[in-house]
Amino acid sequence: MGTSNQDPPPLKRQNRRLIAENRMFEIYFDHVIAEDHTEVPEYLVVVPKRKTADGITGVAILPVINGKIPLLKIYRHPVDSWSWEIPRGFVESDEDTLESVARELEEETGLQCRRENIRSLGIIDADAGTLCAKIQLFVGENCETVRPFAPEEMGHLRMKFFTENEIYQMIEQSEIRDPSTLIAFYKYINK
Repeated sequence: MGTSNQDPPPLKRQNRRLIAENRMFEIYFDHVIAEDHTEVPEYLVVVPKRKTADGITGVAILPVINGKIPLLKIYRHPVDSWSWEIPRGFVESDEDTLESVARELEEETGLQCRRENIRSLGIIDADAGTLCAKIQLFVGENCETVRPFAPEEMGHLRMKFFTENEIYQMIEQSEIRDPSTLIAFYKYINK
């Protein structure tokens, strides 16, 4: 059984040093010390600059249209590979999470879902070992096309519709590796 959020943290941050930033992120070296006095003087932490009042920094949505799930083929520079993923992105400071997810869905795919057809699948930590980021996952059912797919973001190649069985096969063949996509898909099919 895991520990609750009420347990005291086993690490203490002695100090934090900003080492780089851009318009989206701040990057820090934290000096942390464990209860047994071991320490890491330069623990890397990446913090998105925008977040909602409850700490959500990004959103991702699994759209469903006529029983099929559209995925985006995206080139990810840090890992030098292609990936099939659901639409996702950062929250904007003036949006609630539903506004952010609707905007990301339309921007990346040309699809829209009515607010009443979008529901939360929960929150995940993007990569809690380095990123200080919480992503809220959603499913959007009965989405509709409002414009043709037109890739405008760097690395986005195409959008293709898949059945649940095809997605299972792609997961088994490691064609889908993105955590947001994997977790949203499993949460959706196990609802």
